[in-house]
Amino acid sequence: PHRGHQMGYRALSHCYDAWSAETYEQYMRELAIFGANAFETTSFRSPDSKDSPHAKLTRGEMAAAWSRICANYGFEFWLFGNASGGQGESEENWDQSIVRRVDLLRAIPHLDHVYLTGGDGQSEEMRPDRMIEWTGCFAEEARKTHPNLGVWVSNQGFTPEQNNWFFDYLQRKQPDWLTGVVYGAWTRILADEQRDRTPKRYPIRRYSDIGHCVRGQYPVAGWDRAFARTLGREPFAPRPKWHARIHNLYDEYADGFVTYSDGVGDDLNKFVWTALGWDPDRDLDDIVLDYSRFFFGWDIGEEVQKGLFMLEENFVGSLAENETVEKTYALWRNLEEEADEALLTNWRFQECLLRAYYDHYTRLRLLKANDIEERAYAALRRGPDIGVEKAIEAAREILAESDQDERTDPLKARIRELGADLFESIGAQLDVENTQARNSERGAVLEFLDTPLNNRRWIEHELDAILAGEFTATMAEAPTDGDVRLARLARVVDWEDPGPNGFYDDLGCAWKQPHLVKPKPLWDDPAGVTTPREGHTFDSGEPYRLSWLDVEEALNQTPLVLRYEDLDPKLNYRVRVTYLGRYNATVRLVADDEYEIHGPYGHTLKGVRFTPERDSPAVVEVEEDGPTPEVTPLEFVIPKEATADGSLELTWQRMTGRGVQVAEVWLVAEP
Repeated sequence: PHRGHQMGYRALSHCYDAWSAETYEQYMRELAIFGANAFETTSFRSPDSKDSPHAKLTRGEMAAAWSRICANYGFEFWLFGNASGGQGESEENWDQSIVRRVDLLRAIPHLDHVYLTGGDGQSEEMRPDRMIEWTGCFAEEARKTHPNLGVWVSNQGFTPEQNNWFFDYLQRKQPDWLTGVVYGAWTRILADEQRDRTPKRYPIRRYSDIGHCVRGQYPVAGWDRAFARTLGREPFAPRPKWHARIHNLYDEYADGFVTYSDGVGDDLNKFVWTALGWDPDRDLDDIVLDYSRFFFGWDIGEEVQKGLFMLEENFVGSLAENETVEKTYALWRNLEEEADEALLTNWRFQECLLRAYYDHYTRLRLLKANDIEERAYAALRRGPDIGVEKAIEAAREILAESDQDERTDPLKARIRELGADLFESIGAQLDVENTQARNSERGAVLEFLDTPLNNRRWIEHELDAILAGEFTATMAEAPTDGDVRLARLARVVDWEDPGPNGFYDDLGCAWKQPHLVKPKPLWDDPAGVTTPREGHTFDSGEPYRLSWLDVEEALNQTPLVLRYEDLDPKLNYRVRVTYLGRYNATVRLVADDEYEIHGPYGHTLKGVRFTPERDSPAVVEVEEDGPTPEVTPLEFVIPKEATADGSLELTWQRMTGRGVQVAEVWLVAEP
């Protein structure tokens, strides 16, 4: 079986672009000791170009170097690229795209396989019939240069209708030019179905995302939003238990894997996959112990093994309540104090130290940020007694307090030192300004050391709007008696309060979603193909509540369902929903599979958001450089027939887009 890893020489990675051919060779040798036999680089348009200010070689030179390394060691050498075949593609573009790719192959002396993806998450314009036709033509030309070249395709992002065509074609035609099929991120079916629908003559290779913690194939389940906002998408994230599970869960349906990786943040995950690819029954504790002894030293191997598992445990549950974080920090701090120079300059040790410091630092900040927010709310609650202006002034003074102090300052300084050390030792680009990371989402964790961990930005935005009399989400739905500003202050403070006999779900927070229905736990479907999962939107600095940036998402045709029991049949109910998310989806809401609460609407186009003007939803077009519309929960009446039996099931169905994304839901009992 294939036991490989994609380590593309490109600026999107947070370190690979800084590597020399010798660094790549050393890393490949290390992985090979644990069983790796394949390595994949990413395609490129210009062999003579460099994709990064850190690049040692041109892209063509590095591909040729990889080719020689793999040939010398007997490794499979793979090239990843995109298949062509979109709607409306001209014959000229068709021919040119084949010529361009074949010219690239001529510059690579030894090449075993080419993987041409059918798309990622946004492949609505891809036509499987055109893709297959183009790939067949490409295979014929490519094999004039590399006669034994394997040509692989994937159905990533294909709709159910496109999948039907794709598998029907494979079953009927079974083309000889095709070597195998790849199962990767955004494939809309599970691996067992992929195997069942693919002719047996074609092996399936997994293309598993082992590096992304959010906005990826296998995100951290139930991740605390404080981590999602700071460590973000591509941190150093050893996840041995989860990745052992992910590997073995689908191992029987594939002939191996070449994982997706954009740096060394997933280093331990690579070695876990590699070892299990050799022997799926291998004990995980033994794998991690071998890794620890081999890279850190025999004498501290057991402590390092323990510390690596603890770094994964730091990600479990509420960060504010997770006391493992302090124990993890203490373990790695003790190892640091006893380390010699060789260990202190070991990049793997530096990464572990950075995570231990970072997690401890973030937890201390979070605890203080939570305290600041609660005290600010307490000040606002005094509005009826001391007046709106004085209450707001007192709250602002509290919100201006820093969540950093004498305990966090030395931690922050050491984190920055470790970031500089990692740039020196392995080329890790952990910030944009000093190390020229491609962007802040790509492993640049130093960019988020000061990211707000509470709702300060939203509260201050609301307070400004209240004093100015401007419309925001706290504006009352109907005229109120007395000072409307007091009513708005109360809504800021009691945002989550559904009122008497009501219910609230913060769906992006795993421990605040009591009514969410999950057909199976993510442990049994870690990609969330058939069950909902938490999603975390990248924070662009808008004054949003944290509960808006995190959502529950149900991908593709999977519905999102909330179920309520023990309702009072005599009461009338309304549902209030906050829609926000990056999928630009159009959704429909139905009660008890019978009563339509609202028809299909939402993000019908990119740059369009639905927001209410009083009682009626209205489309607001977002100009590219214009202000973002206010995020506003929408309210809908629940037919009394739907709650007559004391229960209610609400189902959100995706109509367009990648999937349903819902941030918050209140079920409100009318007085």
